[in-house]
Amino acid sequence: MAKIQLLDEDVINKIAAGEVVERPASIVKELLENSIDAGATNILVEIRKSGKNFIRISDNGLGMDKEDANHSIIRHATSKIRNSEDLFNINSLGFRGEALASIAAVSQMSIVTKVDGALEGYNLVCEGGLVVSSGPIASDVGTTIEVNNLFFNTPVRKKFLKTDAVELRHIIDIVTNYALLNPQIAIKLNHENHNLIQTPAIAAMRENVAAIYGYAIAKDLLEVDFERDGVEVSGLISKPYDVRNDTKQQVLFVNERWVKNSKLSKAIYDGYHSMLFTQKHPVFVLHVKIDPNKVDVNVHPQKHEIKIEQEELVLDVVCKAVNLTLENNNLIPVVDPSFDNDMMGVVSSKYVFDKSEQKTLEVSESDVSYGARGGVVGSSVVDALYDLPKVEEPGSTGGVFYGSEDVGLSDSDVSSGEVGVEEEVVDDSGRLPEMQIFGQIHKTFFLAQVEGAALVIDQHAAHERVMYEKFMKQYERSEVVKQRLLSSVIVDFALSQVGIVKENLREINQFGFELEHFGDNSFSLKTIPAIFGRLQPRETLMILIDEIETRGNKIDKIKEEIIMRMACRSAVMAGDELTVAWITRILSDLNKTKHPFTCPHGRPTMIKMTIDELEKKFRRK
Repeated sequence: MAKIQLLDEDVINKIAAGEVVERPASIVKELLENSIDAGATNILVEIRKSGKNFIRISDNGLGMDKEDANHSIIRHATSKIRNSEDLFNINSLGFRGEALASIAAVSQMSIVTKVDGALEGYNLVCEGGLVVSSGPIASDVGTTIEVNNLFFNTPVRKKFLKTDAVELRHIIDIVTNYALLNPQIAIKLNHENHNLIQTPAIAAMRENVAAIYGYAIAKDLLEVDFERDGVEVSGLISKPYDVRNDTKQQVLFVNERWVKNSKLSKAIYDGYHSMLFTQKHPVFVLHVKIDPNKVDVNVHPQKHEIKIEQEELVLDVVCKAVNLTLENNNLIPVVDPSFDNDMMGVVSSKYVFDKSEQKTLEVSESDVSYGARGGVVGSSVVDALYDLPKVEEPGSTGGVFYGSEDVGLSDSDVSSGEVGVEEEVVDDSGRLPEMQIFGQIHKTFFLAQVEGAALVIDQHAAHERVMYEKFMKQYERSEVVKQRLLSSVIVDFALSQVGIVKENLREINQFGFELEHFGDNSFSLKTIPAIFGRLQPRETLMILIDEIETRGNKIDKIKEEIIMRMACRSAVMAGDELTVAWITRILSDLNKTKHPFTCPHGRPTMIKMTIDELEKKFRRK
């Protein structure tokens, strides 16, 4: 007797249903997509017991006549495609012709449908994939599909369903996502006669987001509208500080299809670059439009996964769309101030940050500030921090940066490879508002005034952003400015680190560290990156080595994390007392950065308190 047998149709249908119908939410998704494809403007989703016992979806779409209704429950019967070529130009959500056949195979299903102009509707009742009754019925134009007793004939599948709460959450996610993309369709989700979601038919996505996520979230989202090389990106994204602990409020569509694509999601995160706080996640509702011929949606029966031709191009456009949106918007958080009366420690001054001239304002010797330990913190703009020696940057026009007296820097020996460092041409307008600087609060924050508001600026976060972007520019151009030490520093590595150093010696040099093997586990350090001169040479180098050892990656894969740590460690800290001249210098440099509103780790550099809010606090309004 032959071992290989042909399966009967009933078994085939149940196997196919297992791929399409995973849980109640799968049914809701398939039927919602059918309603949207049918041109519905009003869709009602009703469920009981989280969809396990009852699902009914009603729409006012085109409907079906008797013949189409009977064909709809046959596997691979569809109105969306006609031949294999159509698979590469799909403009509808459904196209495989499997949904209704799969649902009917594992449930008790009824279809009531009517086309415009017909005198009566048509009713089709199925059980376990078999038609048990059919005939005319009174009905409105559109289609209503009711699904009862899911998996009644496949009890093993039913046993693996999750709790009611989990299954309900999956359904809510499905309805939410399609409601977000289709603001022109009124969609309602009703569970046990309680409305969980109700979105009106409106024109704008932001209003739809407000109806689903709430007005507080929707009003602060930034609008994305970008197109390049035939790829369009539109939608809404959150500001870097309006983030969440999870990814639940992230929705991604490609050609009006809700998809899960880790590479596209990563491109969105890359667009935020160094503005997101660690382990925090942005809110986004983004729609990517691509030529349908360049997208393969026929990857999985559930149609969540897609393949994209010229994927790198699409990812780059998505990343750029997010990044430019953030660059072109004011990202200063506005807070409702709640504070006590302790305003001691604010040093008042009359210096104005002049954004039109993009220069550091001069100060007189009378503006010298003394630290808590009695030492002069700074006496002029060229030696404003710790009275450190200045080093002229090659290719600059008089700008300076600071090294460290303690490590023996040579003013006459600065190198940056074979080419000089050129100042990047920056838009004179900058990104920060014109402000009047008053000084420090508790040696941690700068206090400034802008039109209609007060700004509180985190000195460490602001300087960290400056240091990060300055060094990143040098590194990306292979023009890292090196500072030669007056005498070499011998650095002893653990035996486990010696191999790491030798393997990455060329890349370490690109960071500005000139190392030579000195014997055994010792190396001679001759230069350091000049921009991080506040740190001790060995400390700066060990930041790099520790990151490589901890992450187990090559430098080029973790370069941003390394530069972030170096910038963080070398920036001014909370507790450092600074002159107004140095404050002005930091803010002038911050104004020239691409992303001045967050530090590289995503913390805000400044917050704004409006005069209106202050007047409310003091009950002047």
